[in-house]
Amino acid sequence: MKRLTKLGCGLAGYNTGVKHLVIDTSSSATVLGLAIGDKLIDRTSGPVKTHSREILPSIELLLQDSDIRPAELDAIIYGRGPGSFTGLRIAVGVVQGLAYGLNIPVVPVSSMAAMAHSVLEINNLPEARVFVGLFARLEEVYFGAYEVTAGGVPKETTPEGVVDVSKLPNLESGNWRAVGNATELWPKIESATGVHFESVTENTVPPVTSLLAIGRQIFEQEGGQDARQASPVYLREEVAGKPGSRSGNN
Repeated sequence: MKRLTKLGCGLAGYNTGVKHLVIDTSSSATVLGLAIGDKLIDRTSGPVKTHSREILPSIELLLQDSDIRPAELDAIIYGRGPGSFTGLRIAVGVVQGLAYGLNIPVVPVSSMAAMAHSVLEINNLPEARVFVGLFARLEEVYFGAYEVTAGGVPKETTPEGVVDVSKLPNLESGNWRAVGNATELWPKIESATGVHFESVTENTVPPVTSLLAIGRQIFEQEGGQDARQASPVYLREEVAGKPGSRSGNN
């Protein structure tokens, strides 16, 4: 079933002829969408056990149901991670294969930045400072901190990383919101970063709307990359499991 959305975040009125495929498999969900101008068909599903079995048939079905031929796509926007080691390899492999065969560019988007961007829509905000915290193991978290605006690309205020909660960097004073699944670690995160979060949104999946909004801004400002340049971001390969997940396979 199609989930058709008219886009906001400054994308209303986007060129009706532009078609972008959006993919992210950094989490336990398969994030998938097709944007045609200012309309979006969202086919996100999950949690899934095996991205590799589902992603290509899902893309094929999405394009068929939308009456769009692969050759009509203008670019592929993909979540580059950080995230599941296997999931990211699957996404990058699919993106490279499709884009290279179609001779179209690819646009990488930080999966955590997309999660930060989603806080704007959830809270109906024009801008915000957002901390992303995803459970890694024990008291370690994957983290990122961003200044986010509805019409722009999230700006990192500190580099994305993975550390013990006690070693998190201090954040600039001000109003901050948080998103992720650090759950019982949020109080320790506040103590380590020196800020209090106005709100905490429990979520581990970068929404297709946020991936698209950021990806289109990057595409407009910088253009896309050659398909062969598509690559994942691993913060630390030896950490087992998915960021944001305490168990599961791809």
